[in-house]
Amino acid sequence: MESDGAMPMSRTGIQSPPTESARSCHTTVQIHSKSALAALMGPPIITEQDDQITITPPSPTSPARIEGHAVVNARGPYARLYGTTTSLGEGVFNYADQDLREGVTLASEYVESSLSFTLYARDSGEEIGTFYAPHATLSVSGRHVGRRQTIETAMGRKECVPITYERRTWTGPLQILDETLNTDPHIMQVTDWYCPSEGFVLRTDVVENGKTQRIDTTEITPLHGAKEVLSAPE
Repeated sequence: MESDGAMPMSRTGIQSPPTESARSCHTTVQIHSKSALAALMGPPIITEQDDQITITPPSPTSPARIEGHAVVNARGPYARLYGTTTSLGEGVFNYADQDLREGVTLASEYVESSLSFTLYARDSGEEIGTFYAPHATLSVSGRHVGRRQTIETAMGRKECVPITYERRTWTGPLQILDETLNTDPHIMQVTDWYCPSEGFVLRTDVVENGKTQRIDTTEITPLHGAKEVLSAPE
């Protein structure tokens, strides 16, 4: 996956085959990403993330639920960030098996998370500080399904369905050492281009503060090739 804009990013995600129980399914996802501020033109930040995800399908009386636990290890030119996240959400999390007729509005989504990280000096390993966000949130409005169109994607011309919505992310009160900082939410207008032939979102357009960022899915590899992709040279 590749994105442009103020913070260019390259990300590879490897999902393990899910295991199912009577009421839920579980999977692990390994994420390797590189990101940097375009204005600084400096070395990228390398992030390794291991996610444990449990999904409970919807029932006649409750929406789908997702629970996640992640370990994050990020390193930049001068520092390393290490910590964990825990999240719990409910709503619509994927477009497979959804009613994608033009004019339909899909259900919303809400996720609440806690984040706990420690920052270390890159060379000495000395602890610099900690920060903790106990009530970070992500909320997605009802998603509106548009008219199917054939568009250009990184994987060629595809017939895709535009699904538009507002996404609001908020770190909440952020505790840094002994201080608590109030943060402002980030509000984005998002269009996911879901391509039924691939069963995947192949392009996402994000508008925030009048600036547009495009995120492209560049490759979808079967699970038997996952290790080769993750171990490929940078």
